[in-house]
Amino acid sequence: MPDEYRRDSFLTGKAAAEARRQEAIREAHEVFGKAHLVEKARHAAAYERASARWDAIKMNPKSERYEEAWWAFQLAKQPPNHNKARGELDRAIKAADEAYHAELACLGRSTALEFLERQETMAGL
Repeated sequence: MPDEYRRDSFLTGKAAAEARRQEAIREAHEVFGKAHLVEKARHAAAYERASARWDAIKMNPKSERYEEAWWAFQLAKQPPNHNKARGELDRAIKAADEAYHAELACLGRSTALEFLERQETMAGL
C-alpha cells in the first residue's frame, strides 16, 4: 500500500507539471497569434501604400520614380514574414518542455530517494 501512495504523489506531481507546461504553451500560442496579426496588419498597410504609389505613377513610365514604385509594389506582393514570431513561439515551447522534463526528473529523484529511505527504515526494523 505505501508504494501506491508514492506512485500517487508522483502522478499528482507529474499532472501538475504537465498542466504548467500546457499553460505555458497556450500562452506562447496566444503571444504568437497577436504578433502574427500585428505583422499581417503592418504588411497590409505597406501593401496599400505601395499599391497607391504604383497606381499614381504607372500611367507615366517616364517618371523618375516609375521603376522604384514598380519594385516597391512587387515587393509588397510578397507574403508577410512571420519568422520572428515563429522563432519566439518555438523558443517558448522548448523552454516549457525543458522545464517540464526538469521537473519530472526532480520528481523521479525525490520518489527514488523516498523509496530508498523507506527500504533502509524497513531493513533497520
